[in-house]
Amino acid sequence: MIDDEKQFENFVRDIKFDDNPDYSHRDKLEQDLLAAIQTQPRRVNIWRTFMKSRISQLAAAAVILIAALYLLIGNSGPTAWAIEQTIEALKGYGAVYMTGTVTDKYGAQKPFEMWLKANKSRTLSKDALLRITDSGVLMWVADGNTYTYIPQNNTVYSENAITAGVARWPGPFTFKLLATAEGTKTIRGKDPETGREQVTLLSSLISSLGPHSYSVKFDVETKLPVEIARWNNMDRRGEPFFYARKITYYENLPDSVFAVDYPAGAAHVEKELTIPESSIGLLADPCSGISAEGLSQDDAARLLLKQFYQAAINDDYNKFRKLCPTASTMSNEFLRYFVHGDDPQYRVVEIVEIGHICKEGFSKLGPIVAVPCIVKTKGGIVAEDKMIVQFRNIGGRASCVLQGPYGLLREIEQ
Repeated sequence: MIDDEKQFENFVRDIKFDDNPDYSHRDKLEQDLLAAIQTQPRRVNIWRTFMKSRISQLAAAAVILIAALYLLIGNSGPTAWAIEQTIEALKGYGAVYMTGTVTDKYGAQKPFEMWLKANKSRTLSKDALLRITDSGVLMWVADGNTYTYIPQNNTVYSENAITAGVARWPGPFTFKLLATAEGTKTIRGKDPETGREQVTLLSSLISSLGPHSYSVKFDVETKLPVEIARWNNMDRRGEPFFYARKITYYENLPDSVFAVDYPAGAAHVEKELTIPESSIGLLADPCSGISAEGLSQDDAARLLLKQFYQAAINDDYNKFRKLCPTASTMSNEFLRYFVHGDDPQYRVVEIVEIGHICKEGFSKLGPIVAVPCIVKTKGGIVAEDKMIVQFRNIGGRASCVLQGPYGLLREIEQ
């Protein structure tokens, strides 16, 4: 073999190619090229000599083409991201640990750590524990109830529901729901601390809990969320109400992680049934809901809920919004995913039972009640929903509307 071709072989051999795309490939390839050139004998006409041979000309063209393709792959591969990739990546995880800050009722940012374990369908949290690290306040979920321990008055407050404030599972269902909300957009960039590429999903929606907006950062390489921020407004104004600055996913966590220890002599108080002030305006719409004339509250609430679930099963979202005006701004696509998800086995197909009033309270509009409802999905999953019904008297006529769920859906073990 002629000397020029041997020189070409040595030149290419010194370039260390890595066929696994990474965000740093462009810089790495440039450095490898420079290093390889610098290790060759110092000849003024190295490239002129190198190009004399026809074989060398073709080989050089091939190297240039490979390098160009490699740069293209190295640049575009890591930035490829879609919510479907995150959903697929999250399917392998059943538990998560977060640290960050949450805003208390006085507007102060309080540090927290949180552990969550998903239910079988990876749609909601089965177990949850949140600890405010500077005050010792605890919130946890057990047996379908939510508890809050306040050490300052040594009292445990309970709710007979899995409240969304502590137990929303940050998994496939939640992130697809945010991605489905109208006006959602994504922004690409890099983590200023690590230099790793990230995609930030910005989403806003109005639910039965009022207006919310979110900022979720996903690592482009792992596809997993690395930060979650939530505001109680539509435009991410001010400090976030909830800000998870560090998120670590696990395949599972032992039950001992969720064990709660508080003084045996603590008082126990059941929380009152309330609704957000922000939903009052929507619930007062006289064109929404059904008439409650001549009916007891129990009968009226059960009739409303029967019609509501039937509307959901039939994908009749105009009626869905009429019965539940807090969903009035949600699109059909969003509501369809919210009710059924994107897996046919979780599609609600049957009303098993509409229960009776289990809890009562009041709002500015009048009495509110909670009613348990049991539904069944196409995949045979049986779950319990507790719903809040608002009673009103508009123009001297009694009526009622659905405010929304009291807590989260709870799968019933069979």
